[in-house]
Order: sequence, then C-alpha cells, then structure tokens
Amino acid sequence: MRKPALHLPGSLAGLPESPLLPSVGRGVFWILVTVALAFGLRMLEWPCWEDPEFRLGEEWLLATHDAYHWVAGAEGFSFGAGHPMSELLRVMAAALGTYPAAVAFWFPPVLASLVAGIVTAWGWALGSLEAGVAAGLITSLAPGFLARTLLGFYDTDLVTLFFPLFMTLAPMCWVMVYMLAPVHLLRRLAAWPRVAFLRRHFGEPAAPPRLGNPLRWQWVVVLGASGLISWWTQEWHSVFPYLIRYNAALLLILCLALGPSGRRSLLLAGALSYALPALAGPPGLAMNLILLLVVGRKPHWRRFLTDWRVLAALWLVVGWLILRGGIFETVAAHVAAYLKQAAPAAPAAGGLAYPPLAQSIIEVQDLPLSAMLSYFHPWMEASLAGLLGFLVLLYLRPGALFLLPLAALGLLSTRLGGRMVMFGAPVVALGLALPLFWLFRRVLAERFRPAAGIVASLLLTLTLIVPFTDLVPAMSNGPMINRRHAEALSHLREMAPKDAMVWQWWDWGYAEHHFGGRPAIADGAQHSGPSLYLPAAVFATDNPRFARQLIRYTSECGNVPGNVFAGLDAEGAQALMDRLRSPGTPLVKGAGRQFVVVSYEMLRLGFWISHYGSWNFATRSAEAGALSIVTQALAYQLENGLVQLEGATSSIAPASINVFEETGLTCRNYVQEWFESHRGASREERQEFLNTRRNVNFFFNRVTGEKLAMDARLYNSLMAQLLLADPQDPRFSPYFKLVYDNVFARVYEVR
Repeated sequence: MRKPALHLPGSLAGLPESPLLPSVGRGVFWILVTVALAFGLRMLEWPCWEDPEFRLGEEWLLATHDAYHWVAGAEGFSFGAGHPMSELLRVMAAALGTYPAAVAFWFPPVLASLVAGIVTAWGWALGSLEAGVAAGLITSLAPGFLARTLLGFYDTDLVTLFFPLFMTLAPMCWVMVYMLAPVHLLRRLAAWPRVAFLRRHFGEPAAPPRLGNPLRWQWVVVLGASGLISWWTQEWHSVFPYLIRYNAALLLILCLALGPSGRRSLLLAGALSYALPALAGPPGLAMNLILLLVVGRKPHWRRFLTDWRVLAALWLVVGWLILRGGIFETVAAHVAAYLKQAAPAAPAAGGLAYPPLAQSIIEVQDLPLSAMLSYFHPWMEASLAGLLGFLVLLYLRPGALFLLPLAALGLLSTRLGGRMVMFGAPVVALGLALPLFWLFRRVLAERFRPAAGIVASLLLTLTLIVPFTDLVPAMSNGPMINRRHAEALSHLREMAPKDAMVWQWWDWGYAEHHFGGRPAIADGAQHSGPSLYLPAAVFATDNPRFARQLIRYTSECGNVPGNVFAGLDAEGAQALMDRLRSPGTPLVKGAGRQFVVVSYEMLRLGFWISHYGSWNFATRSAEAGALSIVTQALAYQLENGLVQLEGATSSIAPASINVFEETGLTCRNYVQEWFESHRGASREERQEFLNTRRNVNFFFNRVTGEKLAMDARLYNSLMAQLLLADPQDPRFSPYFKLVYDNVFARVYEVR
C-alpha cells in the first residue's frame, strides 16, 4: 500500500517541505553514522584518564558521586538495589563478564552517543535527515549535557534526556504525518472576516491536506509501545511523571487545534493509544487492543469509538489520570526544592530549622544567562540562533511542541540550577541545524543540484562541531574520589563489622557503600536536616571529646540522625549540644562500633562543613571558617616558614605549612614551635611574634598539585587535625584510635 503523503498548501510552497520520509535503510545508516561520530568525539577524553591515580588496582574510579550508589545497588547494597539504574548495571556486567563499576565507567559515553542517534531521528521526522546528523552531534556534545555524561558519569542524567526524546519520537512522527502545522492556525484566523489583514498577509486558507488513516495498526502498535515506555520511565526519575502528563495533554490539544476538519475524532481516538498506556500502564493497552482487533473490522464499532460523547468520556478518564496522585502538590514541592533560599525556611511549630543545603551543591546553583548559553553551544551566538530557530520550528512543525517542556527546563536553569541546562541541548541543536540546513541547501541548490543536501549537511556539521574537539578533553575532571581515599574506604571491609557505622562527609557516602560495604551516617540521599548537621558538627568542631560524645549519642539513637532531635524544639536541641559539649557530662557509652574517615579531599569542602557544623539552633545562624583554593603558582620555604605567590612583591609568613607527599606528611606549625621554644617570653614578645605571622595555614598536595589556605578555625577542626596530628596526641588518643593511614586518608575507630 502506498504511504500517504502530507501536501502543504500551495501558498506555503516557499517553506521547507514537511517530512516525506526517505528510505528506512538510508535513515538508519545516517543514524548509525551519527552515533559512531558522537562516540568517537567523546573518546577524545580518553587520554585524560591515562593516569595511575585514577585507578584502584584494575578498577577505574568513577567521576560522579551518584554513580557509586548505582554500583553499590548492582552489588546488592543499600536501597539502590532493584532500581532500574542498578539493575541495568547488574545485567550488563553479567552479560559482559565484568563488574558493575567497569560498566559504569564506559556506559555513559555509549548511551550519550545513542542520544545523538535519537536526535538525528527527530531531525529526520521534522523534515531534514541530513540536518539531523549535525543536530544529534551538537546535542550529544553540548557542554551542559557533556559535563554530566563524560567517562565515569553513570547517573540518571543519562536517562533524563534520553527517555524524553525516545518516548515521544513515535507520537511526534504521528503528529507530523496527520496534523496541520501551527502556521495553519494563523491561516484559519485569516479566514475570519474581522481579521482580514491576516488574510491579506498569509493568503487564502487552503483545503486540509489529504491524509491517510491515523488508526492504522502499525501506528497503534508503535504508539502503544511508546506509551508503555513512557509509563515505565517513572521508575527511573521523578521528572518523568510530569513529562508524560504534558505529552498526553498536548496530544489532546493538538487533535483539537491542529487536526484537519472532519478528522478530529479519528485523531482523538488514535491519541488515546498513547495516552492511556502512558498514564495507566499495561491496563491502558486495552484501548490499543480494541483499536487493533475491532475498529479495523467492525465499522459500527469504529463509529461508536469515534462518537464525540464516547471520546469525551474516554478523555475525561485521561484527565483524571493526569490530575490524580496530588500531582500539583508534588510539582510545587520539587520546585520549592530547587528555588533555593539564602536563609533557612521558618520551622514548623515546635520544629527545628536546619541550614539550607542547596547553594553548596554546584549542580543546582543558579546560572547567569551568559553561562546558560555557553552550556548549549561553545559559541553563544550559535545558542541564540538555535533558540530563535526553535521558534521557527514551532511555527512550521507541530511535532516540535513536544520539546517545549525541555526548552522550559533548559531556560529556567538560570534559577533552577545548572543541572537543568542539559534539557535545552536538543532544543537549541534542532533549532540551529534545521533552519540553517534549509538555508544552505537553498543557496547550494543551483551549484550542487543532485547533492545539495549532502554538501549542506557536511558544511553545517563541520562548521558547528569544530569547537568541540578542544572542549571535550578540556571538560574532563577525572574521578570524584582519589585513589588514596578509595583505598582507605576499601580497608573498612576488613576492619569494620557489617553493622558498623562509618562517619564521613556525605559526598563520599555512596563511594563508601561500594568500597567499604558498610552503612554511612550520610550519603547522597541523606544529606539534609540532621543528616547534614551531625557529621558537620563532628568534623567542624575543635573539641575531640564533643565529637566522640555526639557520635556515641547518635549510636544510642539507633544511628538514625533524625532520632537525635526527635521531639526537641530549637532551645532543646541547642541544650542537648551544649550538654554533650560540656566536660562535666559523663562519657556516653553508645552502641556498636563506629569509624571516622578523614581525607585530604574533605579539606576542600571545609567552608561548607564548618558552616553547617557551627549551626546554632536557637539563633538560626552559623559562622564558617575561611578557605581558599589557591590557583596561583607559588614557592615555599619550610625552614623559614615563608610562602611566595607568583607575582607578589613580598612573602607571606603563615602560621603553618603542611605538605602531603607520596613518602609522607610534613607539618610545620611555626606558631606552636616558637611558643614551645620561648616558654619564658613576655606577653609583649609573644604579641610581637604573632604580628609577624599571618592567620593562614597552607596545605600543599605534591601528588595532585592542589594548594589550600585556611584560617585557624578550619585548621583546628577535627577534619584537619585528625589528618595532621600524631595519633598518640593526648587531645585525640582517649577518644579515637587510628586503624589505617596512607598519608592522604586516615580511618579512626571511636573509643
């Protein structure tokens, strides 16, 4: 049977033709070429990983914290077990005969390259297969998406862009074949006598295009499968329940607004074959079975199902499915979580206010407009052109309306955080590639008549992809945990019983699940409220006894941070902290074995840890220590205690210099050394000496080249001193016992 074509009105002949799909073989070929090119360009990052510090034994360290949650889940640990992200790792590792962490390292660029193929298919359906190649590559390599899908970035960011494009591909194609372009709305308005000026501008309205049967069995099957995939995506991420509701509502609106006259009832029935499975799951496929088994053979059933009263009843069911489950309250809660506040929200009656977390997480921090544009494409002018081009697509192609939620999320990244910017990548890529391709093809049509499309595609692709060749390796940041830290965590499997509790900062809680296989006091899913405050209070304090008391008291509360402050108001919570801090309070016995992990990596987060750890419940305020990550080149003299920054005219005399090397740790506390050697010095002499020393403490990592400077508040904190001090120091030895030390990370057991 000949496939129906979509004929544009003659007055629109100058516009790009609607998609007359080329042969499937040709389309599949170019999709595979796009996937291969995207993967090849992404592998420009690979040389950056040829560093022995990026592996623990034969295992590549991963580049994002959440990846270790899914790896641990694939290994059967924690609540990540059974999640689709974990199951995918487990199944692939078993099929490939390897371990989950290896799959987690290599799979991100593979799946991100498949996104390029999906976008190519979108470009194909929107009218230009050749332009789809450039659009696919731009999407896959867009800085906002690339930054979240580099080697080792196994996280839900991979699927939060893949599934919205994949699950709407079939309904988008169906809409493109059977519905009018949005431009026809203006043409319909032009037919209204009161807006004759529109008629003069756009011409007389044309007859609706001659279309085929929107209830063909192939469409019903494909739409049903897409709907079922859409319903399943809700298991993967919390954003998908909103997107599938938008898709279902959009189909209704498109059928009513852009459906050709006399065919809207058929389109509404066909749209149900996607909407019901998407919202109700397998039970929703009953509609597809009816359309497949009955409508094509029973004309009276076809008349019944396309009756407006029946359709209205079925779409009322769809409306109920869209609105059920308190969806608006859930949306409001998620939006509130991303709309960060500078100050903590007021606590509920009798409740506690904790310090807000969001602004300390890089991926949810606000983006300036210029940064947002640079995350779509390295050339901001190209990003702007892509956004304007997307408006053209919305005008000409009804299927482009399925991208509106992604466009909104991408543009709102200025307020919702940098993690959202990747959603705008396919919007900008398609908006940039398709209009430019149509323009290039028109210009080149006379000179390269048989191959104008291929030449235009090559010109477009090479021009727009050039900046990515340098960008890909430049964006590689290596693993999120260094080898020494991972090595320390792996020793917990030998030293700590399975029911032991590990105290470390929440950023590495998931990594501890994988390497140590033991529960952590906080992790990527438990890092707010008491789970944020308690470990921060331990690591930020300069009172080892208080830290020990707080850890042991938490163990008496079942190692559940929320139980520590259960039933307490602000004054009660602060009184509890003061009581544990008091030297007159007897030592808490506690329950079970507790371990504390400190590492050089933790020092970089010292500002935020000290901010959270110094929180006062009564005043709802905190006082953080000062920390600076030094990027300038410098030279230091251990003997004289001097540091010379590049370009500075004078040296700095710091309070201490601490050097971490492969062979060991060198600590020079010049203030302490002077006071010990000048015990009989007068007050004036002591003050004169202090005036020569700055309140700054330098940390130099000779392995990674990192340089930190911090004030006395951070320097005297537990997270720094447990890493620097002699384990037998009487300040710590009564409360903490060193059980592992590799210079860059230490593990203590709480006495």
